[in-house]
Amino acid sequence: MIMTYLILAFIGFIAALTPGPDIFFIIRNGLCYGLKEAILATIGILTGNLIYLFLVYIGLSIVGNNPYFQFIIGIFGAVYLLRISILIFKEKVRLNNSCTMKKNSYLQGLFLNLSNPKAMLFFSIVITPFLGKNIKISLLALFSGIALAFFIASVISSKIELKEKSLNLVNKVIAIIFFIFSLKLFLLAYESFFILFK
Repeated sequence: MIMTYLILAFIGFIAALTPGPDIFFIIRNGLCYGLKEAILATIGILTGNLIYLFLVYIGLSIVGNNPYFQFIIGIFGAVYLLRISILIFKEKVRLNNSCTMKKNSYLQGLFLNLSNPKAMLFFSIVITPFLGKNIKISLLALFSGIALAFFIASVISSKIELKEKSLNLVNKVIAIIFFIFSLKLFLLAYESFFILFK
């Protein structure tokens, strides 16, 4: 029984470390602003995860398959990610004042996570095989693995010291990745639009 929950935690840990907007945002904040801002970004992202896990828990995971939901969240998420990617891409890193796009890391992390409807779909899909088990413990195990991965990424990225040129390169790469994710969300919204208006 305990092995099942450890497997779920491990799945969450690995999934959190795979390339995606959340992990890149945490790493960028750690590199640019240090541990405090990386932790705030992590807490914001984890707050979004808790909201999605709560929706899965109360049985609203079917909302994620609703074309209206996918269209609205797809447009919102794409515009938000596109905005962030442009700001990061235009930013010039100076080590004496670090990266300049620092706003509210918690809220940015929260909105970044909530703008990704695939997060709720992921939770729904991963948790489904474990529905016969204790759902609360299953969700807690999954969340714990995700949280552990994000906090480790926060600590490691805040300890790495890079030169201005390297930080500018990291910014450009992350901006391009965010741009690609925004295009994927636009595509999701586009596909949902045609499902709605067939």
